[in-house]
Amino acid sequence: MTAFRVGLLVVATLIFVQFNEWQVLDQLTIALVALLVLAYIWSRVSVTGVGAARWISTDRSQSGQAIRAQVGQAITEEIVIENHARLGKLWLEIRDLSTLPGHHASRVINLRGKQRRSWVVKTVCARRGRFQTGPLIVRAGDPFGIFPTAKSLPVQFELIVYPAIVDLSHFALPVGILSGGRTTDRRTPILTPSVAGIREYVPSDAFNRISWSATARMGKLMVKEFDVDPTSDVWLVLDLEHSHRVPASFVPSVTSDDYTTWPVEAWLDATEEYAITIAASLAHRCLKQGRAFGLIATAAHYEVHPAERSDRQYDKMRETLAVIEADGHRPLAEVLVAETRRFTRHSGLIVITSSPDVTWVAALSELTGRRVKATAVVIDPASFGSALSIQPVIDALHVANISFHLVRHGDTIAESLTSYGVAGFANGKNGHG
Repeated sequence: MTAFRVGLLVVATLIFVQFNEWQVLDQLTIALVALLVLAYIWSRVSVTGVGAARWISTDRSQSGQAIRAQVGQAITEEIVIENHARLGKLWLEIRDLSTLPGHHASRVINLRGKQRRSWVVKTVCARRGRFQTGPLIVRAGDPFGIFPTAKSLPVQFELIVYPAIVDLSHFALPVGILSGGRTTDRRTPILTPSVAGIREYVPSDAFNRISWSATARMGKLMVKEFDVDPTSDVWLVLDLEHSHRVPASFVPSVTSDDYTTWPVEAWLDATEEYAITIAASLAHRCLKQGRAFGLIATAAHYEVHPAERSDRQYDKMRETLAVIEADGHRPLAEVLVAETRRFTRHSGLIVITSSPDVTWVAALSELTGRRVKATAVVIDPASFGSALSIQPVIDALHVANISFHLVRHGDTIAESLTSYGVAGFANGKNGHG
């Protein structure tokens, strides 16, 4: 029963009272008015003094920052509702407005005066992205439902879910070519042909690092600082053209109820999720090997991260990959041509795509013709339920003699990226090259 209907009933009884001398109508009118007043007061105090607090814990949380997690990781949240008033709350509907998929924190509770209630919600992060936990909406009202009321409790956190990381320790990163240079996996005191700069000598410096020409010019001992060999640069080109996005038509079966034992692939349900997970995993591989790595992602907001070698670069890249979507419109071939200046024989190039358009293979072939070491990671859209065939691309890569890795929906990514496509595999299956 709504307040409007009760009000109409009061008006109707008042009209009847004017034309009739029934004492029962007078009593009914007084009772209805009293009911309205009582219900209104009850409704107003039903959410008075209600407060809330919430805490989220993950092994990646940091004070003062957005909470960070990873696909496949669980977050645990404790929600506390407290009644600071002396009067009890007959019922409170706590509605959580979190945007994190699968996060069900809503409850219906009752509270006595000065009482608090708490509960814990555990949620597995099944999707990457930027999400919000909260705010909470407390709904209550009078027992008759005449005056429902609500109160917002703006306790909320920002949660960033990074893509899952696959162990690609057996993946061979492409190595550039530099006459007289050599590949190094990490920073090292061994001299390389790449001089980053000079600085003043300190007693702990090795004598073979002294720059005698700079010393003579400046009148004091100067030493050379060396960077890791430039053959270590790796560029990741992530194709996120919208027209090539294919959602999965089925979900791989999982035999265990323990989500901690599920493979990474169980959380990936579209071609771009595979592509983004592979890009994040390759960035992690570069970081562990001490390689400078950069990213070009062809989403609607064109993303370019120049090649760097640091934990900060990896964190920036994960922040980008957490929220990026397959909403781009630039063809991969156009991107490879436009970004040609970034790819030299001193760097390696890894293209990650599900595009069935063979024109990008021609653009990549031109780069390899300029002695750019390139590898393609091809995601088969047909395995996700698309009618498009990736076979023409596979054939073109064979003809161009470009190494590639073929990944299908449900395949183990780590295994797919340790096998190379080789000429002679007409059906496009992976082989060892």
